[in-house]
Amino acid sequence: MRGRNHKGNVFVGNLPHDLADERLAEAFDPFGMVLSAAVARDPVTGARLRYGFVDIATEKAAKAAVAGLNGTQLDGSKLSVQLSEKPAKKPAGAGGPARRPRLSTAGPPRMPPRDGVGDGAPAFPAMPRPQPTFQVERRPLRPLPRRLTPQ
Repeated sequence: MRGRNHKGNVFVGNLPHDLADERLAEAFDPFGMVLSAAVARDPVTGARLRYGFVDIATEKAAKAAVAGLNGTQLDGSKLSVQLSEKPAKKPAGAGGPARRPRLSTAGPPRMPPRDGVGDGAPAFPAMPRPQPTFQVERRPLRPLPRRLTPQ
């Protein structure tokens, strides 16, 4: 798989809610070899979003897919297909003012109160992070077979 070359990466918008990754790959298959196809998911809920990305083997195939699929219907939704561009790097000074290193390590930084809130409530309500849903399977180790050696 190509790591740094984004020439064949295609953005697909306005996808149907229940579209599977395999169905998205099938739609792009006539235009060239599909390396990957993924419908974006909400990081919190895991629900499918209405856009995705398809990685096609060549830039020529990607351009053909954009020309052939942009504006077409897929499972009742009119697709918006375009080449996906890698975000341009910002110049050294374009990121805003440089951050100064923190001089004091005496406790966490304090947030200023929100406008209209003077009752000492925190600026942002604390939301617990969702706990991972996976579990580690623990099994006893199998004993190693004994090898008989001639004496």
